[in-house]
Amino acid sequence: MSDKFFLGGVTPNGFFTDLGKYVNSKDYFTYILKGGAGTGKSTLMKRIAERFANTEDVTRYFCSSDPDSLDAVVLHSSKAVIIDGTAPHVFDPKYPGVCQKIIDLGFYWDKNMLAKNSDRIIKASDSNKQLLLDASNSAKALGRICEDTFSLGSYCLDTEKLEAFAQRLCRKILGRKRSSEASVSTRQLSAMTQYGYMTFTETLDRFDSIYCLRDDRFCAAGRLLSLVAEQAVRKGYDVSVSPYLIFEDTVYEHLLIDGAGTALITSAPLNRLTVRNAGSINMSRFYDREALKEHRGLFTANASLIRQLSELTAKTMKQAKAKHDELESYYIKAMDFDGLDRVCESISGEIAFRGKR
Repeated sequence: MSDKFFLGGVTPNGFFTDLGKYVNSKDYFTYILKGGAGTGKSTLMKRIAERFANTEDVTRYFCSSDPDSLDAVVLHSSKAVIIDGTAPHVFDPKYPGVCQKIIDLGFYWDKNMLAKNSDRIIKASDSNKQLLLDASNSAKALGRICEDTFSLGSYCLDTEKLEAFAQRLCRKILGRKRSSEASVSTRQLSAMTQYGYMTFTETLDRFDSIYCLRDDRFCAAGRLLSLVAEQAVRKGYDVSVSPYLIFEDTVYEHLLIDGAGTALITSAPLNRLTVRNAGSINMSRFYDREALKEHRGLFTANASLIRQLSELTAKTMKQAKAKHDELESYYIKAMDFDGLDRVCESISGEIAFRGKR
């Protein structure tokens, strides 16, 4: 099995990721890759993921700024993590040498070649950081509008009707209570990217049943997912939740229940998601119609602003990516990729050896 998620993403307060739980864990050994753009971090992780893909479960975590680039790989059987530890997702060892190890790919730079382009590198780097800050600021404005829509939705919500439906849905998708203890983990299935709001729908292919919650106001779907997640955990099912980063990790967007073979996903103003073979649930029925009519004008205006601010955030992230690509061009030319090959072999060998113990 091989799943795809985002390491994290841009939020109103900057970049957020929940993967520190693996990096700081005593149960996993983490290789923290340090080095600038173009030093081969993503390439190294792709090679290692491919090497172990046929022998164990591999989870790939991609970069929201560049969804084609890997930010982390988790090898679940070997209990190993390889992760990009550079900004904006800086990681440092909690138990150095015992549970984490820093790999400095900067060791393989030709520093003289970098020095020749120092002015260009500094200018591109500063520009990239400013554009990422601009993207965070537009995401902050986007978050406020989404929160306003959510708040209005909460006012209009028919809580009693929604809770009754949640109970019926749980009886349908969840089996008998399991004896094992269950847990909740966070896995980011969707994020804002340079291509717009994006979801790794291929990760849903392994689920037998998929329900798409269509909700223009965020609230009913988010509340339903919370209720189902709570009930699933009570019944002994491990669940993976994917929160809206724009809401600062407080509202669920998607819910994956592996033991039940069921995924619940949301189609809302941010993503307008469509998934093949997914059953559709219209969440409008859980709002009071008269209350919705009272605030129709604001809901409509907010929907327009959400679209505009989403496009602006994605456009700014694309500009930041262009500066990142410029940085990469300087570092790639200065990089000894034979050295990177040796690092890849060394890490792979250590993981294989540790897995045999």
